Parts: sequence; structure tokens; C-alpha cells
Amino acid sequence: MTSRRNVLLGMSAWVSAGLTGCAVGSQPSSDQSRTYCLKNTRTLRTICTPERIPSADVEVQAKRFESTPGLLTVYVVRWSWVDSVRPLLLTLDGSTRIGTLPRSLIRMRLVPGDHTVAFEWDGKTQRHVIHGSAGEVRFLELTGSSFPTEPGYEWSDVDPAGARMRARKSRLVADIEHPALTTRGG
Repeated sequence: MTSRRNVLLGMSAWVSAGLTGCAVGSQPSSDQSRTYCLKNTRTLRTICTPERIPSADVEVQAKRFESTPGLLTVYVVRWSWVDSVRPLLLTLDGSTRIGTLPRSLIRMRLVPGDHTVAFEWDGKTQRHVIHGSAGEVRFLELTGSSFPTEPGYEWSDVDPAGARMRARKSRLVADIEHPALTTRGG
């Protein structure tokens, strides 16, 4: 009984120590340089999105999760309780590059049809093809972690209701609109 207790206490201490590197959100410094930043509590290093994030008004509108007439609307959600402060750079259809951090959300309004989103992690490219028609709203999650005990990151579209819930708690970091496919900083 004592050895089992010691094992459980040891595992609990190991997990607690591992989670000390988790992300802590910080507020943007001003509307002029509005970026989304997270601070690693273990290393005290702050990481910010490379681009300006959309305005608060755009974020409120995006989080209504309404369709856009004539376009496919895709929300990419990055929210995992074990995700560490590591930026991931996503590409849309091989060209548009979008920076993401833990607890972030990207809205993409695209021409109906097939689109490929991808990211590179640990020397491998993970791709996901989104199929959609005009007026449709889709949710895609970037799940996983950079912790050594985790298998890495991957795409998931199996839980739209859960993704919508996690999207509400996330920060909108990019609003991509077709046909220009440019990031709007609001």
C-alpha cells in the first residue's frame, strides 16, 4: 500500500512539474500593437503572434459563428489543456501563412470547394483537406502538445460542438477573407 501511495505521489509531482511550463495569457499592450501574447511560467519567456490580431468588434462578430453568404466559413481552434507555449505556423492552400498560439482561433471565409490547411511540426507536415459548400460553417481543431510524453500535433474535425465551445474561450488571432486571402487586422 505504501509503495502504491509513493508511486501516485511521485507521478502527481512529475505531472505538476511538467505543467509549470503551461501558458498564461497576457493582455495586448495597446490597440496600436494589438497582438496575442502568452507567457511560459517556467521560463518566463513571452511569445506573441507575428501579426496584429483583429479588433474586439471583429472578434465578437466572428464568435457568433454565422455563415457568410456565398462562402465557406471555417474556424480553426487551437485549445488543448496540455498545449505549451509554442507557436505553430499554418498555411492555407500552400501560400497564406497564419501564426497561432495555444488558446487561439482563426476564422477563414473561403470560396466553396476544397482547401488544404497544413502545419509543420517535428520535421513532419500535417495536412487536412476541408470540403465545404457555400453558406456552410465548419470547425477544425489543432490538437496535441509539444510535451515529450505527447505524440505531437494533429488535425481533428470529430467534435464540432466541443470545438465551438472551445472557440468561444479562445482569442481570435486572424480573420482570413477570400478572394484576397489576406489577414485583416481590424
